[in-house]
Amino acid sequence: MSNTPERVEKLMALTLDEFHRSLKTLAPLAMIQDAQTEFVIPTDTSQVRIAYEALEEAKLGGLLALPRARVTLHLENLEQDQRDAFLTGFDRAFQRGGG
Repeated sequence: MSNTPERVEKLMALTLDEFHRSLKTLAPLAMIQDAQTEFVIPTDTSQVRIAYEALEEAKLGGLLALPRARVTLHLENLEQDQRDAFLTGFDRAFQRGGG
C-alpha cells in the first residue's frame, strides 16, 4: 500500500507553456490563462490545488540548458486511494517521450 502525502512537490524540466499543455491533458475542461501558475482541479469529493514555480535553468556542460520548475500538488481531503489515483493520472499526463 502506498503512503502518498497530502502535499507532493516535484522538480520538473518544463516551461510554463509545457506545463499548460500537460495540464490540459490532465484536466481537459480547465480554463487556463497565459501566465497562470496556480490551478484548482475538482475531484469527486474535493479538489486538488497545483502550483507551478519557475526556477533557474539547469546548465549542462555549457551547451545545454534545461528549464526547471517546482510543481506542488495539494491533495487535501482526499483518501489515500484517491491521492494515489490522482498522482498516477498526473504522472501519465505529464509523461513525455524518451528512451
